[in-house]
Order: sequence, then C-alpha cells, then structure tokens
Amino acid sequence: MTIVNDKSLLLRQTNDRRKEIQVDPDKPDLTMEVWIRDISFLDIQRAAQEMFNIAKDGSMTLNLEGYWRFAFSNWVTLTNPSLTTDELMNLTGYVGEQISTLMPSPDELGQMMQGGFTKGNSSE
Repeated sequence: MTIVNDKSLLLRQTNDRRKEIQVDPDKPDLTMEVWIRDISFLDIQRAAQEMFNIAKDGSMTLNLEGYWRFAFSNWVTLTNPSLTTDELMNLTGYVGEQISTLMPSPDELGQMMQGGFTKGNSSE
C-alpha cells in the first residue's frame, strides 16, 4: 500500500475547463466559449439539496429546475461572450442544453451521491 504524496490528487482542481459549444443547430460555425469549474464532493451535496425537495411528511419530489439553476449559477465560471447569471438563466433551450452536457446530469448526480464518484463523469 502506498500513501499518496501529492495532495493535489485529493483536491478539487482550480483550473476551469474551457469548452467551445455550438449555439445554433443550423450554423455550426457559430460558437461560444464556456468555462466549467471542477466539481467537489460538497458541490454534489449542495446540488442535491436543490434537486430534491423533502416535505414534512417525508415525501420527496424532484426539482430539476433547482438543480440546473444551481449548476449554471455555481459551475459556469466564465463565458465568451460574457453572460451574467441572469442571462445564463434565460438562455435558449438549445444553448442551455449544450452547456448542460458539460456538467453532471441529474442522473449522474444521483450516482455520485451513491458512491459513484469513482465511475467517472460522462461530461468529461
């Protein structure tokens, strides 16, 4: 057994991932840049709090809007052209879908909460 010497292997990376996405399905050359930050264990817990609503009687409902609001507000760190948080909340369906593929889906969040961090992330 070997104890890890490089602490950076244990910590959330601070360099955001830059991705280029298509913004119009009919114009493949029209793109924008999006930077997504690395997601930590506690980020997943916070996102889950937004995604699952638990009533006083113990019943649970799924809030996908809450999850995506959290993800777009917290994990998208920069865009080119520059967009505010309010503008990110008002993207066209197509552009929002393109950006959402860069982050864990709600299904992947559920897997991560059940110990699926080691299974990898399809948004990589």
